Amino acid sequence: MTLDDVWSSSVHSEICCLIYATQNGWKLPILFEEMGVPYDWALVDFEKNEQRSKGFLSINPNGRIPALIDRGSGVAVAESGAILEYCATRFASPLLPSPDEDLKLHLQTKQWLYWQVSGLGPAMGQAMYFQRIAKVRGRNDPFAIGRFIAEAERCLQMLDDQLTSSGGPFLLGQRCTLVDVACFPYCASAYWANVDISAMSHLLAWIEMLHQRPSFSTGLALPFSRTAFFGPPYATPEEIEAEIARNAGQFAVISKSPSELPELSAP
Repeated sequence: MTLDDVWSSSVHSEICCLIYATQNGWKLPILFEEMGVPYDWALVDFEKNEQRSKGFLSINPNGRIPALIDRGSGVAVAESGAILEYCATRFASPLLPSPDEDLKLHLQTKQWLYWQVSGLGPAMGQAMYFQRIAKVRGRNDPFAIGRFIAEAERCLQMLDDQLTSSGGPFLLGQRCTLVDVACFPYCASAYWANVDISAMSHLLAWIEMLHQRPSFSTGLALPFSRTAFFGPPYATPEEIEAEIARNAGQFAVISKSPSELPELSAP
């Protein structure tokens, strides 16, 4: 399905996920596979800069994936946290416990979901960006790399501690929630961010468990697989080298030199 078709009626589903193969993009296929709800998906092709196209910007002015079309309700939703919460509510999924069922768990789920989109995701994304894109294109910034690796490590250690506290096997305890869906693609990509999690035994066990969970493994393959993000044993050295070359050439390094920055006026 193309971006031109996302509002077209479908006998398969009222839902269409607009995605690309990134950590944020994988959240939606994982979500719907875990919920067992049929869904369509459309590739937002980064290589064609479709995330900046007029059609996609009319759905998400921020020009970021994922986005979601709910044909049944006639609405579009952007931003991954909002989409996960909307869909879990829309389909009455136990991935977001209702306040009436368990208020504490309901609030914990929202708390950790919002933390993922504001804390873990940006730290991991910037660690990947400065190493896997900017650095290999000649913009090596050790200060930025060190800063974001340290912040990503701190966030991942929080999750390892949370698994210890909750007793697992999921982040909030005995049941899978939106927190697992949102955090997993980034945690599983620690290799790609060059963040060392070898001492985080609970986190490693959780990552391995979810790699083997059918809904998560299926979601990671849509719209296509990028096993190099997860490193060995999920990818071969050849796959990793190919992804390094492909990834570095895929995104523009958007920055301004100091001379281009506006002068700050005195308060």
